[in-house]
Amino acid sequence: MPGKWQLKDHEAERLLFDGRLLTAVVLIALFFVALVLKLINLQITQYEYFSARSDGNRLHSQYVPPARGLIFDRSGELLADNQPIFNLTVVEEQVVDINETLNFLATLIRLTDEDIAQFNIRLDRNRVPFASVPLRYVLTDDEKSRVAVNSHLLAGVAIEPQFVRHYPLSSLTAHSVGYVSEINQEELDQLSEDDRENYGGTNHIGKTGAERTYEDLLHGTVGYEIVEKNNRGQVMRYLDRTDPIAGKSIELHMDARLQQAAEKALGEFRGAVVAIEPSTGGILAMVSKPGFDPNLFVTGISNKDYSVLVTDEVNTPLFDRTTNPYPPGSTVKPFLGLAGLHNDFVDYDFTIQDPGYFRLPGVRYRWGDYTLRTVIGGGHGQTDLQKAIYQSCDTFFYDLGHRMGIDTIHGFMSQFGFGQNFALDIAYARTGVLPSEDWKRSSRGEPWYPGDTINSSIGQGYMWATPLQLATAASIIANKGKVKQPRMLKSVDGEPYDQVITSKIPDVFLKDPDYWRYIEEAMTMVVHRPFSDQFRDYGTAYEAIAMVDRDMSYKMAGKSGSAQVVGISQDILSSTDIVVSDLNKDHGLFISFAPAQNPHLAPQIAVAVFVENGEHGSSVAGPIAKAVTDKYLLDILQIDFDTLNNLPPLSEPVKRPLITVSDE
Repeated sequence: MPGKWQLKDHEAERLLFDGRLLTAVVLIALFFVALVLKLINLQITQYEYFSARSDGNRLHSQYVPPARGLIFDRSGELLADNQPIFNLTVVEEQVVDINETLNFLATLIRLTDEDIAQFNIRLDRNRVPFASVPLRYVLTDDEKSRVAVNSHLLAGVAIEPQFVRHYPLSSLTAHSVGYVSEINQEELDQLSEDDRENYGGTNHIGKTGAERTYEDLLHGTVGYEIVEKNNRGQVMRYLDRTDPIAGKSIELHMDARLQQAAEKALGEFRGAVVAIEPSTGGILAMVSKPGFDPNLFVTGISNKDYSVLVTDEVNTPLFDRTTNPYPPGSTVKPFLGLAGLHNDFVDYDFTIQDPGYFRLPGVRYRWGDYTLRTVIGGGHGQTDLQKAIYQSCDTFFYDLGHRMGIDTIHGFMSQFGFGQNFALDIAYARTGVLPSEDWKRSSRGEPWYPGDTINSSIGQGYMWATPLQLATAASIIANKGKVKQPRMLKSVDGEPYDQVITSKIPDVFLKDPDYWRYIEEAMTMVVHRPFSDQFRDYGTAYEAIAMVDRDMSYKMAGKSGSAQVVGISQDILSSTDIVVSDLNKDHGLFISFAPAQNPHLAPQIAVAVFVENGEHGSSVAGPIAKAVTDKYLLDILQIDFDTLNNLPPLSEPVKRPLITVSDE
């Protein structure tokens, strides 16, 4: 029994301490075992899972956009190339507060509400996590410096280089070559799943012209790369890469020198020029004026710049005048003449006595001839088909068109591409209108009237054609009926490109091949038939072309035309008190091919010229066609006509002797 004065029980304290120590050891052992088990779980059991998550935080797979194929003209001049720019990009997943970041960036560089709106659109269609999205294109050196200095405050923001489209000839090829611009959601939705994947790293797509038509060739195949990034989204190193396949470069039939000559020849006029190589169908020039700068669209055109383009209702620079239709006027007369010959409504000896107007039997209304505008009561006198063409006698074609009927006209002229789009790779070109009785009944719900045929027989009324169609039709006459469908593309990566023709358009058959020569003579007289003692017996374009260039070394076959814009009475036109607005003046047109009537050389170029409100086809559009033809034959092809014309003539039997046109 412990003593009465003992203060501590040492044995009890020892037992309590041992118990607590044992408990602590057990707990520590349990915690240690739990830690070991956790480490085993993390580093062994779930190693692959956490390793992948770790890599996901620093390793990223991203698209590598392919270089877009280049576009060249037939002589190797660049029409569309790629130039480097620097863009400001953002990886949304690495930005803590996107709005705060955008506000801070706006203090460093120019960042408009429009830039931010476009950025949000790109974010919405971005499908790959941790992919960089462009915020601003084309940073200046000063802007790059500002962003670089503050990079430590801009997690997820980077400056990235990119190659973008550039068009060296600017507005000169805006409609024909076209342009690329940012791909939109509607365009993405139209792509297949594989194609959408191929556009993963691409922000641009061909919108118009050859850029759109040959998008599949030009775009290329996207590549991929694995990169390691730090916590601010900056690329630290590249770990793996699948190289993209660059788009194919293409060569067009177009000649940039001829394109420039056509644009220069148009001067201050609004209008269009289309030139075709008859032997191949290759489009040598395709100018719509005024144009616009396609480079504005590449990185996104501003609302201000776009508004300027769309609100210009007079010049309408976005409107492609080469592929949109207008009344063709008297340029259709050679084709109606061929129709009359082929269908036995006229022959070489058929003539009419032209009083200067035409009346339908039993109808008092007079359809006036062009000569009434210059000589009241005038007319062309005794007129055969050739004179009707080189003098552009409306009365002759009123009579011929009335006797043939609109359905005969429709059936024959459709062989030349009227009312259709013959072009192989210009799907966006409009077809115009080649009217018929069925067409008017189905489109207008009205019957066809004889007066409709009268108007159509001189290319007015319901008849509409594009400059591209007129050049095509002229090239078919130049080829004596052989149809070579117009085409833009000449070669791909240096290899000649054979267009896939799903349905070949047959050549134009005439029951007498001599008709081609006869019409070519008449069209040559339009340009080269000189003055004579007879009233108005010279070609309508003689004064403007052959008389100006008396040393012209080759013959040009042509036909002028004027298309009425609004109905203006003859009294108003002849009044000295009335000034007709320029916007109400007739359109001037001219079609041609050259060299014509040359026994040694087939025609090398066919041209169609449209001058909006130019008023006179022969005096305004004709010289433009001549300037374009001169450039191609004498400067680009460098044909020595002086030597060629002195060669002995080739013997070619014809049913009727050739008419030798003299400039004397």
